[in-house]
Amino acid sequence: MTAPSKFENWLAHGWGIQVDTPTQLLKLISRIALLEQGRTYAWRGQNDASWDLSASLFREIRAEGGEVTEERVRNRELAILGEARTWGLGRDLGSSATDMHMLAVLQHHGVPTRLVDVTANPMTALWFATEEHRPSQDGFVRRSPGVMFAIDVTSTIWYETFQHIDAQTWAHMENPLVAGFANALEKSAKTRQMFRAFPALPDDRMRAQEGFFLGSAIPKRHKAPGVLGFNPVGPAPGAEKLDKLLATEKGQGRPDSLPFCAIVIPAAVKDALRNPLKRTYNRRRRVLFPDVDGFRDALLRNQLD
Repeated sequence: MTAPSKFENWLAHGWGIQVDTPTQLLKLISRIALLEQGRTYAWRGQNDASWDLSASLFREIRAEGGEVTEERVRNRELAILGEARTWGLGRDLGSSATDMHMLAVLQHHGVPTRLVDVTANPMTALWFATEEHRPSQDGFVRRSPGVMFAIDVTSTIWYETFQHIDAQTWAHMENPLVAGFANALEKSAKTRQMFRAFPALPDDRMRAQEGFFLGSAIPKRHKAPGVLGFNPVGPAPGAEKLDKLLATEKGQGRPDSLPFCAIVIPAAVKDALRNPLKRTYNRRRRVLFPDVDGFRDALLRNQLD
């Protein structure tokens, strides 16, 4: 297995571009969406541009040292699922409590999994990219550039987290809770592509955020520095073509496709976007986290809106 190239920053390897104004950012989002008819993008926002893009379980295993392999991730994943079921989670769902559904629920509640949270709505991703950091004990709120990711998922396989179908394989009949996710991982390893997982029973938060998940067998070679645990479907567009995409609506020099793009958002641009996101797009904490946990977190942050 080849170790990932060193991640310097999102602008260093032809996968990223920085915007300098809110207008540039909104223009770039629309240019990506309109670049090619028929493309589907997953969007994700992170409020610190120095962070890589990886699943929580990948980061946990990396922190222990050594190479993060599919075997290590799978062994830890199965152990977590076993403990969750021993705890009693999923009993009320019966045959719907598949591994994929359990992992989606666990990820949603902060348990480390290989799944990465994304959204179909770029304004939701932009809210997360511009979100204020949690205040320190003395009330200080750190400021940092954020980053927003556009990930082309058009050609990727998608699954619901559980499906009740008549035509099942022997594996499904022998072990219906395990077979679906195991099959998704097997196909991912064979095709070297990520897959999408849509919650079959989305709660209020998932519906509000228009959320779903990306998953993948851990690749033997990582193509994009900073993207860990899965690979974009295609080559890097390069800085010159990304600049051209922002500068012109049509014409030569723009990328033919955009497998992945990291949009770096300076702190001042984040500041300028928070009110428009709230007042024009209705992207605010109480809308995106419409549950008790969301209220508790907003109250503790002193970020009730």
